[in-house]
Amino acid sequence: MVIFGIFSLHLLIFSLKPNMTNGRVYGTLIKKKLNLIQNSFLSWSDKMKIDQIIVLKESRSNEGRVALTPNAVSLLLKKHISIPIMIESGAGHLAGLTDQEYIKAGATVFTLNSELPSNSLILRVKCPSPERERLENKLFSENTIMMGFLDPLDHDTSHISRWKSQGITLIALELLHLTSEDPRNAQAAMSRFAGELALYDALKHYEGSLPKKVMVIGTGPAGFSAAITARNMQLPIQLFGRREHYRKKIEDEGIIYHVLPMENQPDFIRAYLSDQTIVITAARNIGEKSPILIDEKSFAILPPKSVIVDLSAGEGGSVIGSRQDAIKIVERDIKIINVSGYPKTLPKEASEAFSQCMVNLLQDIIDPTGHIDIIFHSKLTRETR
Repeated sequence: MVIFGIFSLHLLIFSLKPNMTNGRVYGTLIKKKLNLIQNSFLSWSDKMKIDQIIVLKESRSNEGRVALTPNAVSLLLKKHISIPIMIESGAGHLAGLTDQEYIKAGATVFTLNSELPSNSLILRVKCPSPERERLENKLFSENTIMMGFLDPLDHDTSHISRWKSQGITLIALELLHLTSEDPRNAQAAMSRFAGELALYDALKHYEGSLPKKVMVIGTGPAGFSAAITARNMQLPIQLFGRREHYRKKIEDEGIIYHVLPMENQPDFIRAYLSDQTIVITAARNIGEKSPILIDEKSFAILPPKSVIVDLSAGEGGSVIGSRQDAIKIVERDIKIINVSGYPKTLPKEASEAFSQCMVNLLQDIIDPTGHIDIIFHSKLTRETR
């Protein structure tokens, strides 16, 4: 194996082969440093070989992003890998990218009408629509790996169990243990789009008579982006987070900051809700269900016709009653909004940001011949039930 540098990348990978998981989904540690295989904590290892990277067309409603742009294809083929990259015809259309551009970049363009080749790494941005999933499940071959935002904590659907029955190995990007500044972190890149767009959406839906005042809960990329956007619009803004050491950075931006207590967080937040007409919840812990921060008692305190945007509905939701891709109206005409794909409203820009993260990630976990080292770590892995 060729070594491209020393780093430690904690990935939560779902290995969904029934004989390995016993009905559960396990996290995995991937590392690039070959001699780490000898680490006494390591309990099992496997080297997976892929023969091609396949980019599938997105199929969710109004989803125009694509996992790799032509520029990303060109970078990978010229500087890193020697295996083919296959692009489904029309995958980049809604992002303004043509099949001819992909061909010029060195990719092979194909139509999804027959079985996909074995030993493939499937790249996608989001889970497919139900109809598309049924089609794809008939065409997957053995030794397939799928990477993308796969909604592993969404318990309202059974797509994970269906993929499990297919024996597919899943890499869920939303569960990567990477800092928000890491250039491989697609979740952070998309969250920056989501935070800004969530605020615009909330303002669009607000129909109350009281002045617009903004509360943002969560100091990750989405929350910070929403807060900065509110400040730039000269709206009153309060930001809530869990860590005191963020205070200087946030207050230097002219934003009021509150540190949440370890317990009774909804009670703490409730004390500030009486005049907050716009609430953005963007709190998430990697690999965990989001905590409930806005509960039914909170609805009685918020002003009438307030708007809440819950950006963590895909991780279970931080607002009681929130659902993915839905608007729910509760007492006193308060709206609870979730849009799982705010970045898809800017398909070209979001695709460029997403694919650059994919280039950085793939260069680190795949060697030029297509080998991925997957090391299952008995102490550092986490299990998602």
